[in-house]
Parts: sequence; C-alpha cells; structure tokens
Amino acid sequence: MNIFYIHGFGSQFDKSSEKVVLLETIGTVFGVTVDYTQPVETVSKQLMDAIITNSIDLIIGTSIGGYWANRMGATSGIPFVAINPAIAPQQTLQKYLGSGMTYHDTPFYLAKQVVEQYSDFRLDGCGLILLDLGDEVLDPLKTSELLSTRFTVKVFPEGNHRFTHLEESLAIIKDFYHVSECVYGFDD
Repeated sequence: MNIFYIHGFGSQFDKSSEKVVLLETIGTVFGVTVDYTQPVETVSKQLMDAIITNSIDLIIGTSIGGYWANRMGATSGIPFVAINPAIAPQQTLQKYLGSGMTYHDTPFYLAKQVVEQYSDFRLDGCGLILLDLGDEVLDPLKTSELLSTRFTVKVFPEGNHRFTHLEESLAIIKDFYHVSECVYGFDD
C-alpha cells in the first residue's frame, strides 16, 4: 500500500518522524514539505502532482494536513484518514497571520488573502477521522459532531493535538483501507 502523508502547519515532511516511521509498518510512505503560506491552488497542485506521481492508495494527514487529506481524497476518489483535522481553516489559521517561525526555525509570512481562500472541510469522499479528546488546538467534540454523520470517527481519550494514539490506530487504518468502498483512480 502506498501512503501519502501530509504534515501540519509549520512542520515538514520527515521520513524519520515518529508518525512516518509508524505508518511505514503498514505501507510505503511518501510525502512532500508543504508551504501553507502559498495560495490554496498552489498547495493543491503540489499535493495532487505528488499523489499521482507516487500511485497513492491512501492519503493520511494531521491538522491542516488532515484538511488537505480530505480535499485530495474527495477530489481523487482515494480513501483518506484525517487526524485531528482542521475543519474550518479560515478560522483556525487566523492565529498564524503575519510573520512567524516554523517548528524547524524557518521564517514564514502568512497573508490574510491566503487564509481567506480556504473553504470548510468537505463532507464527501471516503474517510476515517481520528481524534484525540485532549487536542488543545482544535475542538475534537465539534469536529466529531460535524463529521460523524458522514464519516467513521474514532475518538481517543486524552492525547493532544500531535495525536498520541497513532500506534494503536494502525490496525484501524488498515481495516478502514481494506473495507473502504471508494472509487479509485483519477478522472482522465
């Protein structure tokens, strides 16, 4: 199984990160470093190009990466897993407006015009939502309430925004992938 992993805001794709190493136990993980200060159209094209190039079977993302996993999955027909996803980035990205530093000490500037390009989480596609109740950044109860009518949602006690339950979620992810009834492939 080829997995495409989409990291969160201010982070980068790192083949040696704990999440990627754990995901490697169930498939081959691909990813790219995304600059979320770029226009939505630019980010979308970068992600879709990488998904097509690597013949991806499953898309997994955390936080704003979970938002993008939903977008790319719904667009391509590939099943997705959104972990502690941003469901309303126009609101949640507000706190990052202006100048800042990534978690890897790289300066960034996030313009209001970029944040305004984001729409809400899509309620289509074939997805699994994983949430930690201890998420201190995004409201897991609001996320669960909104998404549980459309997707399978698994909520874990405690944890945090970085999601502390990935190892115990691997079997859930594999089961979801194997029983998903998604339409695979891209429209030509």
